[in-house]
Amino acid sequence: MSDPRSATLLAHAAELQRRDDAVAEAIASVGDLLARANVVRARATGIREALVALPTELASVDETEAEARRREELARVDLAEAERRLEDATRSRRAGEDAVAQARREVTRAREGLADAGARVRRVLAQREALVDSGRVLQAEAEGLAVVARDIAARIRQTPRVSESGREEPGTTLPELEEWGARVHAALFVVRGGLEGERERIVVEANTLGAAVLGEQLAGSSVTLVRKRLEGHLQGM
Repeated sequence: MSDPRSATLLAHAAELQRRDDAVAEAIASVGDLLARANVVRARATGIREALVALPTELASVDETEAEARRREELARVDLAEAERRLEDATRSRRAGEDAVAQARREVTRAREGLADAGARVRRVLAQREALVDSGRVLQAEAEGLAVVARDIAARIRQTPRVSESGREEPGTTLPELEEWGARVHAALFVVRGGLEGERERIVVEANTLGAAVLGEQLAGSSVTLVRKRLEGHLQGM
């Protein structure tokens, strides 16, 4: 292929391919940052809402615990009374075997009731401990989220075309992370839109070049496809 015109056309196609690949890579990078920032923002909102709800949940568990302890105390009183009645029936000469058996059954039921009440108290205490632990976990996750946000922000500052508001530091509190996430979303959305528009123009330019050389419309063809068809056509001349 010694035709200078063919060489020029192929060089042009190769340059379009290079530009298309570079823009595609930039779009992917911005999309990745956008997705990661959105995850941080959504999780910051989820953690904040969970922490806000936690005191109410703890107060509800405290009320449940108080009621469970009250029932446990009543069950303990019931057992004491049932044991007293069994003792009286056992000592009484007038009490028959049926009365003693009934008293023993009442003691058994009272003991089961006390065991159930105690188990209920333990379950409520475990529930409260789980809530307290979840609060600690959420706080630790919030701290880790701020670290992730700083890492994303560092990458954003290295990304071309991002506005000044999108380059600002994320802060450390959950509301700050949410606000940062909103700003970053808007900034990166604009950048990605600009890059996608640029890539569309490259594709149009490649299709125009291909149509001029091949003599047929190539609207919608990718830059890679146009380049391959041009290479096949020009190298076969």
